Amino acid sequence: MSNTLKTSHIHRPHVKRSFSGACETYDEHAVLQREIGDRLLGHLNFTKIEPKRILDMGCGTGYFTRLLIEKFKKSAVVACDLSETMVNYTRKQHRMRLPWHGKRQHCTGDACAMPFADASFDLITSNLAMQWVADPKDMMMEMRRVLAPGGLILFSTFGRRTLSELRQSLAQLSEGKATSMAGHVLPFPDVMSLGDVFTKLPLEAPVIDSDLLTLTYPNVMALVRELKGLGASSSAISGRANGLYGRRLLKELDATYGEAHRTDDGKIRASFEALYAQAWYKEAAFLPKGGVIPIELQ
Repeated sequence: MSNTLKTSHIHRPHVKRSFSGACETYDEHAVLQREIGDRLLGHLNFTKIEPKRILDMGCGTGYFTRLLIEKFKKSAVVACDLSETMVNYTRKQHRMRLPWHGKRQHCTGDACAMPFADASFDLITSNLAMQWVADPKDMMMEMRRVLAPGGLILFSTFGRRTLSELRQSLAQLSEGKATSMAGHVLPFPDVMSLGDVFTKLPLEAPVIDSDLLTLTYPNVMALVRELKGLGASSSAISGRANGLYGRRLLKELDATYGEAHRTDDGKIRASFEALYAQAWYKEAAFLPKGGVIPIELQ
């Protein structure tokens, strides 16, 4: 089993373009993302933390950001995403801030090169954004860098069993062909690989757990349409402008997929594994040179 999380399938410019284009349709397809976000927030119910400064990295349309604002009403919250379109959408979705509420800031930034000073936040969260970076270790290191002493990192990402039925069906269609179409499905990490990288960072009490959720769709086209509506287009994954799913392939895939993964009521199953990870930074001795430099909140 490999302990690397790096993948060459991710093309950040395509990811940015794909999610920007999916901004208006994202929420209508994001039932799973909201469910995982709710479960991720639930991890904080068992944690004693009163953060003054919170970063939600990869905020998307802001669903998880709004959960954080509601839970920590007095905290200053920064919503950051690679896509400026997503950030602007998130800003518009927030309710008017009352005088006793914490400040809010919205900005664009790369999760692997965050535009913040060291030790800027007491709580750093990310809901289903890590799978869109080429090397999740880079994002985890950046989260650790901008985390203040006494702070907590909390994130979710998709695990190895996600879309396993789609991968298996594409592999079956690829038999006898020169290339594997299954290779164009995003290679998600397993718990052991993620844990191996996470536990090597200068953090304390790391915890990783998982959920396996199963959704049903009328057919493969409905599944592909949802993935595209969420910004998970094949061009974002493989960098190919023409995409993966042509009409002929969809027809063949629907038949192959349905043979093995159809439910009694005629629908198809799709598995999604959610990995949840959290860890503390309790080493008060660590500070950047010159001390903590807080970010400017507007």
